[in-house]
Amino acid sequence: MGKNSIRAIAFILRCSGAATVGYDLASALGLHEALWAAMSAVIVSQEHLHETRSSLLGRILGTLLGIGVTVGVSEVASRLAASTTLQMVVSVGICALMVREFPKLRVAMWTCPIILLTAQPSAPIVLVALRRGSEVLLGAMVGWVFHWGAEVVVDALESRVLNLRQHHASQHMHGRYRGRHCNQHHKAE
Repeated sequence: MGKNSIRAIAFILRCSGAATVGYDLASALGLHEALWAAMSAVIVSQEHLHETRSSLLGRILGTLLGIGVTVGVSEVASRLAASTTLQMVVSVGICALMVREFPKLRVAMWTCPIILLTAQPSAPIVLVALRRGSEVLLGAMVGWVFHWGAEVVVDALESRVLNLRQHHASQHMHGRYRGRHCNQHHKAE
């Protein structure tokens, strides 16, 4: 099995595993919208570990920014009896302004609608934001852990395959040398 095949299989397994474990873990913890954990686990999963690490950092900081902006806007807007639509316009607009300068925080812009559109009138917006943020951050961490674990396994497999190939090549070369040595010995007799 080649290096590309091992990496392709690892990518498929870690993405599907991270989504499933993210969802199951969020459900087991009683988080109401566990689908955001599954989505987040897949969203942070990139081809290379350093890309996943960068995606994870952006996901965490962007989610926190989106939570802060949405809660702040909602608190002010609720006193003014502003609609959810207006709250979304303002909160996404503020986040978009920040994302123009810091593109890795892009998740902040969709954190606002996630919070606002899953809010219930009976629950304080802070509680809703903390729940959605928990689901997203849990999924992101699960995605990163799965990628890190997959890298450990893939590196070990690649090392094993390389060692086997080197051993096989060494045995093959040793056999050729032995064969030449025996032929030279027979010619001398």
